[in-house]
Amino acid sequence: MGRPPAASVPTLLDLPDAFTAAECDMIVALGRGGPLEPATVYNGERDHVDPRQREAERCYWSRDIAGGWIHARLDTLFAAAAERFELAVDPLFEDVQFLRYGPGAHFQSWHSDAGVDRLDQRRISLSVELSEPGDYEGGV
Repeated sequence: MGRPPAASVPTLLDLPDAFTAAECDMIVALGRGGPLEPATVYNGERDHVDPRQREAERCYWSRDIAGGWIHARLDTLFAAAAERFELAVDPLFEDVQFLRYGPGAHFQSWHSDAGVDRLDQRRISLSVELSEPGDYEGGV
């Protein structure tokens, strides 16, 4: 039997128990340890800070952050998603991007997390909401 028609392959996978509340708190505490910088947007030529389009703070974490458990968990989540989406993926090859959206912060436009720099390498994107859903608005 061949691969099923594309319409039968899901495009979204929701894993509400991917991280425990305590793990989310630990990740948020790491983020508070900073240093955070203004998050950028891409305008077709370069990344730049544009608070009209995106107001958030970010930092990047290498695989050794917190003893590596965050990347190991993400590797497991990506593997589960890859199986569900019928894709082949390798362990996470990029640094994790930690983003903080404070009160009134935003990303005004639809965007692809694949980016122009990794479009041919990224197959799956993962967002982890670290705050309780009742603690913020948006994020759709």
